[in-house]
Amino acid sequence: MRHKKFISLLLLFALVFSIGIPVSARTPYANYYIQENERTAMPIPAAYETNTVIDFLSTETGKLNNPEDMFIDDDGKIYVADTGNNRIVVYDSDYSFLFEISSDGTYEEGDLSALKEPKGVYVDPDDGAILVADSGNARIVEFTKYGNLRYSYPTPQSEILSQDFSYQPLKVTKDARGFMYVANNGDFNGIMQMNSNGEFVSYYGTNRVNLSFWDSIAKLLWSREDRLGTVVTLPYTFTNIYCSDDGYMYATTTTETPPQVRKINIGGSDILYGAYDFRDNSIMSYSSYNQVFCDVTVDRYNNMLIVDRMYGRIYEYDERGNNLFAFGTRGNGYGQLSYPVSIETDHRGRVYVLNKTTGNITVYTPTEFADLVHEANQLYSQGKYEESKVIWEQVIEKSNYYTLALVNIGNILMREEENDAAIEYFYEAENALYASEAFEEIRADFLSEHFSTIIIVVVVLLIAWVVWVSVKRARRRKYGPPKERHNVFTVIRNFFRRITGIMRHPIDGFEGIRYENQGSYADMVIIMILYALISVVSEYAVSFIYRDGTPLDVIEPVSTFFFAFLPWIVVCVVNYGVTTIMYGEGRFRDVIIGGAYCHGPLLLLMLPINLLTHILTQNEAGIFKIVNILIYFWTVLLVYFCIKGVHGFHPVKAFVVSILTVLGVAAVAILFFIVYGLAAQMFDFIIQFGKELSYLV
Repeated sequence: MRHKKFISLLLLFALVFSIGIPVSARTPYANYYIQENERTAMPIPAAYETNTVIDFLSTETGKLNNPEDMFIDDDGKIYVADTGNNRIVVYDSDYSFLFEISSDGTYEEGDLSALKEPKGVYVDPDDGAILVADSGNARIVEFTKYGNLRYSYPTPQSEILSQDFSYQPLKVTKDARGFMYVANNGDFNGIMQMNSNGEFVSYYGTNRVNLSFWDSIAKLLWSREDRLGTVVTLPYTFTNIYCSDDGYMYATTTTETPPQVRKINIGGSDILYGAYDFRDNSIMSYSSYNQVFCDVTVDRYNNMLIVDRMYGRIYEYDERGNNLFAFGTRGNGYGQLSYPVSIETDHRGRVYVLNKTTGNITVYTPTEFADLVHEANQLYSQGKYEESKVIWEQVIEKSNYYTLALVNIGNILMREEENDAAIEYFYEAENALYASEAFEEIRADFLSEHFSTIIIVVVVLLIAWVVWVSVKRARRRKYGPPKERHNVFTVIRNFFRRITGIMRHPIDGFEGIRYENQGSYADMVIIMILYALISVVSEYAVSFIYRDGTPLDVIEPVSTFFFAFLPWIVVCVVNYGVTTIMYGEGRFRDVIIGGAYCHGPLLLLMLPINLLTHILTQNEAGIFKIVNILIYFWTVLLVYFCIKGVHGFHPVKAFVVSILTVLGVAAVAILFFIVYGLAAQMFDFIIQFGKELSYLV
């Protein structure tokens, strides 16, 4: 029995370590990063481990009650806006209590230090002054670094502010010039900017209205009177703000779509993150609840960290907008986040997250993996590429598919003009954009080195072709046309002649199918099977750059093969039904055979065009798209001539029947999705019902 237990444990450990999942008792939460190109989550070793959870249960200050904000100064002291207890609590860098600015919530004219539901706290790095967003008293109040009252800034007065202006400051911060910035609850005009005297100056970083497509159409077509009584769409508001040392204002907003987080310059405009969608597809694809990004901060490397309140996730982005890490989960376990409302970092690189419902602070420490990424990224940003490359290689040793490391090493190799090596890293990173840039350099080097040889080969081939055509014409004039030999190549040549003949002369070709019984079921079957096979081969033939970095192993050849028949079958069936009502002359035989011949341009040109992508970069993508559009336009044109010729319609009637066919195909597609959805729900119901029965048994 002991031997069996030992063997079982040994096999379990072998399984865990063989699949390469980073397991740690200190990280009971997800650890991954988000790929930039596909927005997919990739697992990584833990970037942050739980250092401790400060719960204040045994301190003389008592437990925090619904705290709303937190700030950490340059010395590592922690300031907490303990909203439910109407106070500010201060702890040192070792999490020991220092002092508190307490109040019973009674604000009187003679006691300006009394706080009521403070929801924001900020500490001036110059003199240690403590600014508090005293929300319940509708003011900003300033204390000295020892907690003594200094100033009270009441509700601002200004002609710019609206008559129904309501002042309920949520968060407060300050810039290097001494201007104060306030995120006011429900104020859709922007962040309030105030001078050092607390006087309102202007709105900063004003938000714009996010209109849906239908709202935009309504606003364009309806007059102001017509829109009376409809719901008014207002700009989103700010929920949290943070001013970095380099003067940028970071802010979280109430919108569920971009921009959920903004990085605002001194002019009030977004940079870098303006249109960035911070939603995490790895979460959103499995849930109907939207993420709520409630706070943002910047660490010592100038990386931005944001926290999501709904799912307890923390996301770290560098200055260039690359996601470095994502970690955390919602829960009450050790290291998990119950209801995060504020995030901060200190000079040691630790990350602090304030939990509102549990009244504690979860502290995370960066791991060796995170330290390597931070160091490499910092060196890369400073232009120290060789030193950065060494560290990035260490990162790859710990996480083979860490995209940022692969891309940055590739960029460093491109700087060193090692383009062949660089493009391999871009392939590993599945980054088509950088791979295209490397390939462009490789192609330019190849052309410059072999230009004369290429010209000579092209000229020789042209001369050979001219000579061959001249000799052929001379022999034809002297001896007449050669006798046609019947063999397998003759059959193949005649088959493709029939296809190209209809492509060049569609009117005569499709009328011949109807009235002269041209075409055959054999041709139809061969054309469609060849088309399906070429569709599969063409997917594999497209270059890495034009697949947008998608690996070949995600291609599903069987699905592609059978899906190639579906449009042909549906269009033919719908068209035959429509033309039967519209008194068309064509038989079903003529419709399906003619429909097969319509695939001629795709059959002959799709594969060569896709093969050409191996000599094109993304800069020539327009050429590739135009050629594909022309091929499909040619195919659609053949479908029109097929409907006209097979059924003997007038051109206008043929056009009307074509439109009705398209509408019929759309109706079939909608019906299919409805039936598919109902069948999926029924299948799911049967499975759930079976599970319930199994539980009862």
